[in-house]
Amino acid sequence: MKLIDVAVFTFPNDAAILESLLLAEKIEYFLSNEIMSTYVLGSGITLSVWEDDADRVFGIMKEAGFEKNRAMD
Repeated sequence: MKLIDVAVFTFPNDAAILESLLLAEKIEYFLSNEIMSTYVLGSGITLSVWEDDADRVFGIMKEAGFEKNRAMD
């Protein structure tokens, strides 16, 4: 299984909302650049999930209004 990037956030609070939704669904996720984005505006927090969970996560993102944060394919 491989990890794929599903979302990119400019602000940590937006990433935290999606994190809480994924935790509620028991979906494992990984964040990168979360510390850096605090210091370098625009660096982006990337949220990745296992490839098998991606479609489910995209559905959760759509339902929660995070389509604009979807990582480029």
